[in-house]
Amino acid sequence: MIRGKMALAVVAFFLAGIVFVPGAGAADKLPIMEGKEVVATVNGEPIALEEFNQGLMSLHGEMGDVKKAVKIDYSEPLRRLINTRLILMEAKNIGLDKLPELQLAVADFSEQALRQTLLDQHTKNSIPDQDAVERHYRDEVREYGLQSVHFQKEEDAARFAKEALAGKDFTTLAKGALDSGVAKGSAVTEYMKKKDLLPEIEKVLNSMEAGAVSPVVSVGGGFAVVKLGEIRYPEDPEARKRVTEMELKQKKSADRHAYIEALVQKYFTLDDKLVAAVDYEAAEPGMEAMLQDKRALAIMKGDSPVTVGELGVELKKKFFHGVEQASAKKGRVNQQKTELLRKIMNGRAVSKEAILQGLDKSAAYIDAVEEYKNSLLFDYFVRQAIIPGIQLEDKDILEYYNRNLAMFSSPELLRLRSLVFARKDLAEAAMAKLQGGTDYKWLAANAEGQVAPDTKGVLKFNGDLLVTTSIPESVQKVVEGAKAGDFRLYAGPEDMFYLLAIEEVVAPKPQELDVVRDGIKSKVVSEKILAGLDEYAKKLRKHYPVKIYIQGVTE
Repeated sequence: MIRGKMALAVVAFFLAGIVFVPGAGAADKLPIMEGKEVVATVNGEPIALEEFNQGLMSLHGEMGDVKKAVKIDYSEPLRRLINTRLILMEAKNIGLDKLPELQLAVADFSEQALRQTLLDQHTKNSIPDQDAVERHYRDEVREYGLQSVHFQKEEDAARFAKEALAGKDFTTLAKGALDSGVAKGSAVTEYMKKKDLLPEIEKVLNSMEAGAVSPVVSVGGGFAVVKLGEIRYPEDPEARKRVTEMELKQKKSADRHAYIEALVQKYFTLDDKLVAAVDYEAAEPGMEAMLQDKRALAIMKGDSPVTVGELGVELKKKFFHGVEQASAKKGRVNQQKTELLRKIMNGRAVSKEAILQGLDKSAAYIDAVEEYKNSLLFDYFVRQAIIPGIQLEDKDILEYYNRNLAMFSSPELLRLRSLVFARKDLAEAAMAKLQGGTDYKWLAANAEGQVAPDTKGVLKFNGDLLVTTSIPESVQKVVEGAKAGDFRLYAGPEDMFYLLAIEEVVAPKPQELDVVRDGIKSKVVSEKILAGLDEYAKKLRKHYPVKIYIQGVTE
């Protein structure tokens, strides 16, 4: 069954396009409605220039890229936006917005969005604990300089450890143990991060200082002795950023919990005795009777209390297989009552504060709820008006497969070698020699005018098998259509000329249709949904008049 994600995907397709820039093909002055410039109207309802631009920018990149365009066609993106508006109008006209399940979903989202808006506002200036950031950062980037020797026999490891702990040089002892074959490892110091250490080794290192030698450590099927050298903390901007973000997330979480607790204290008075006494598992009066119980478990300032019955409703929701079944395990239902009561109080306290602060009147909140409602409406319309008329046949799957064969094929692979010259004529002469039968290896060793391999900017092709699309586009064009044994000349950047030897070409290999059939089904259905929506929107234009105010754009 298609749900909200499909609706959003369809909306995204309808909105995909190019940002409209006033002055680039627009009328000198767009009409003003409701204080905003309007690019079109659908049944008298305006599509504002701001709405058009914001929706498209989120899907098509930054405005700066668009301004560089010489000619912009606004017809397709505007058509999709108009079609979306037509579909939503029809969905409301046939009463989909009045469906109880949709209204319930919107109400739930509205409540959650309102609470989240308040909590986000409260924590927008939260700052992570810098001491914690530094501590966790150093823990993440810390590198241990280790010499580690591993033994099969515990007595060999014990003898080695005894001598090392007695003061004999660890490196000398390690070389001797390695040379004699009684140990494996390295006498050379290697730097390792905490995540790369065996747990047994890490545990020992936590109690060691730089320069210390460990006792015998049992690891896997053998025994190890390590010497801890320098502990260093290399600078790692990515790790610092990651740790800072983690600490900020934790700080915001802590601030949210503290804020919610303060709001609960502000608005609620809890009847601890009644909470402890109420028994939702009791045979008498029974759960159904308790759902009507109006006794207040928690009194809320300026609002209705949380009653025994209200908490009972939430318990029934939690135990969807039945409270009676859950009650068979004595105490299971009553164990949940305190947690659920706290959850109810938390939500209502946050909602109360958000309303008092007027956040339910904010444009951002109202827009978020409207966007969610529209996405559900679109989804319901697709499921009720479009999907029932879709028929998926084998020929549709085969046609899609053949049309998109490259999508279901392995990539083309190339094995290339290159000689790089400072002059074009020298590269051309070398290629002529290769085409005349000169051995490539001999030419590589003797051809004059070659650029040193370590020269800055040199592209290196050393005979590795490469995905064709992974090499620079300019090189792809030069080797396009080449066969094994061909030679091509490529004029690269920095005045360097490449003699490319194509050693092997591995052609793309398509997957069998049966392997990708299920994935194709969903793609074909998506295409048919989009086509169905387009066709439906054409019919709706007869009932909902459309006017467009951009020069050069027609219906």
